[in-house]
Amino acid sequence: MKNPSISVVVPVYKVEAWLPACVDSLLKQDFDDFELILVDDGSPDGCGAICDEYARKDERVRVIHRQNGGLSAARNSGIEAARGQYIAFVDSDDWVAPDYLSRMYKTAQTQQADLVVCGVEDTPDSGQRLAEPALTGPQQEGLFTGRELIGCFLGPCSTYYTVAWNKLYRASLWQELRYPEGMIHEDDAVAPCLYAACGRVVCLAQPLYFYRLRQGSICRTGVSAGSFDGVSAHAAWCRFFAAEPELAPHLGKALEGCWQRYLSVCAEAFRTQDLSWQLCARWSEVQAEMKALLPLLRQCYTLSARQKLSCRRWALKKLPLPAKTGKKRVALLLPPELPVPPVHGGAVETLAQHLVTENQREGKLELCVISRFDPEALARAGQYKNTLFYYQQPPRRSLGYSLRYRLSGNRLHWNRWYADCLGFLKRLDADVCIAEGGDLTGWAQASRTLGREKFLAHLHGETPGSPELDRIYSGALAISGYIAKLWQSGTQRPVKLVPNCVNAEQFSQGDAARQAAARALRRELGYTDEDFVVLFCGRTCPEKGIHQLVAAMQKLEDPKVKLLVVGSPFFGAESNSPYFDKLKKDAALLSDRIQFTGFVENSRLPAYYRLADAACFPALWEESAGITAIEAMACGCPVIATRSGGMPEYLEGSKAILLERSEVWKPEGLVPVEGAAPLADTLAQAIRRLSQNEELCRQMRDAGLETAKRYTTREYYQNILHALD
Repeated sequence: MKNPSISVVVPVYKVEAWLPACVDSLLKQDFDDFELILVDDGSPDGCGAICDEYARKDERVRVIHRQNGGLSAARNSGIEAARGQYIAFVDSDDWVAPDYLSRMYKTAQTQQADLVVCGVEDTPDSGQRLAEPALTGPQQEGLFTGRELIGCFLGPCSTYYTVAWNKLYRASLWQELRYPEGMIHEDDAVAPCLYAACGRVVCLAQPLYFYRLRQGSICRTGVSAGSFDGVSAHAAWCRFFAAEPELAPHLGKALEGCWQRYLSVCAEAFRTQDLSWQLCARWSEVQAEMKALLPLLRQCYTLSARQKLSCRRWALKKLPLPAKTGKKRVALLLPPELPVPPVHGGAVETLAQHLVTENQREGKLELCVISRFDPEALARAGQYKNTLFYYQQPPRRSLGYSLRYRLSGNRLHWNRWYADCLGFLKRLDADVCIAEGGDLTGWAQASRTLGREKFLAHLHGETPGSPELDRIYSGALAISGYIAKLWQSGTQRPVKLVPNCVNAEQFSQGDAARQAAARALRRELGYTDEDFVVLFCGRTCPEKGIHQLVAAMQKLEDPKVKLLVVGSPFFGAESNSPYFDKLKKDAALLSDRIQFTGFVENSRLPAYYRLADAACFPALWEESAGITAIEAMACGCPVIATRSGGMPEYLEGSKAILLERSEVWKPEGLVPVEGAAPLADTLAQAIRRLSQNEELCRQMRDAGLETAKRYTTREYYQNILHALD
């Protein structure tokens, strides 16, 4: 079946009264070569049925029914489903002229444009055109480069350029780009990246798109958590202009507009009598963004010195927090190495993200995450309005603080990471503070100040109980029975089992489109259908045992058995190490059979699992749990692993092949295990066995899929709630 020239994406939510007018205007176009993708975003009214009825009557209409996730999520679903050479977005309460698609497409073709933009006419709620039209058009008609138009974002016609609708996009622009979910002003946020990627943009003044002014529109409400989303989008503009020398002339004006918008929303929020948790959470995140922009203020010449002082005051001010409600207020205390959301990876950080995501859906906790400051993580945090992110700069050992530590009679921890947030924790007054791994002794001062009964240790690694930890924590959460048993070896403090999890919506066998994407990635990596691809995913460090896997590959004579190593020494924060260098040097002997991808972001990992024929995790240390093993099983990938730590617990019932280690990793290095068969040999035997037994692979795949159902994010959230009761 031939793909259409245009995919029109219409997000649908609670627009029962206006949806027919929108869809009819599209189906009555004088241009037929298009598909209409109606994305029912869990609409509670009759919209879903209306969409299905249109699909039944017209083969050009496709319907996606999804759980409610907001406008951005709906648009992103449409982008992923689109088959056209071009993509257009139409809001479900608006309508378009009969020649909307034909004019836009003809212009794109004749001008070889990446983007075509048309004029907009505002209409009242009734949809009737006004006698004196209210029009929005370009500053100038014609053909431009995308970068030439970015300055227009700051002009009087900014809406014309930045909104998602009134445009026809070349589909390739969206190959890597998506709208930030859970936010309004999402189109503002992505606009600079879109235009920067456009070589040719055509601006038309003729109004072909009709925008309905509705009182119930999400952009027409009072101050709320979403009120700060516009500030966040404009802060992204400022960062973009600062990073691009050719756009630097626009930075001053962008900063002025961004700060004035921030101060205005702050003033309105400060006057609000009943602050909600969501409003305070979003305010805190945007304040962190504005604090990061303070060094750029010197490049803003239109703000007075007094205005700049006001900017500084509101960027550093202690923000109000709402009074407690019946919900439990929980603070997650992250270690300082990596941020949440986990834009640079990290198992602990990913688990924290799962809790944040589920709480966004369920809203049963007033959740606060204390995390390392990172601009990319901060930009993604805005979609989680049920979570307050408190960002800190990376820890540092200052001379003054070290002297104070030595001279003070109090046991102050020298690391400022733990000390700097104490004032915030006092104001937060959380019911429970959960230390998420790392240096668990670092929270001693906070525990003494706030009370040990409020502190729980979340054990992500081998942590024996001790009198020192007893003084800090009233109990612990353990990710496996192995870890719980180790904790109990040195303490009487209670421990509750909270197994790890993976996102079942993300890590799954996937639909036909995702399976096709995995096959395409397999071809892109140079693998044929006859190849048997073994995947390793994780940190490339000695304790993970990848060198044993490379040695096993050298023992396998079959040239069709290939190894794909996905990962880096320390997630996205460290791309190389002496061990990794040696590993790649050893693998060079089989360069046509072993590939290294380096760090791959979590959102892209499922495709790698789906393309693989088996996954292998030859851990040499005591693996606390087995997140990568769950990910592999959830994607239908058979697992080979070593019998280490808590890994067997997670693989129970999956028919996974478990091997004994011939060496174990200790802090002093790798120590041989007497009498054990060489792990490289047993790995080679297991891989050979799977590569020659398709029925065994099928059985392991089916059993693994069933086992993975025990470890969903929903189960994880419920386990946390139960543990906190």
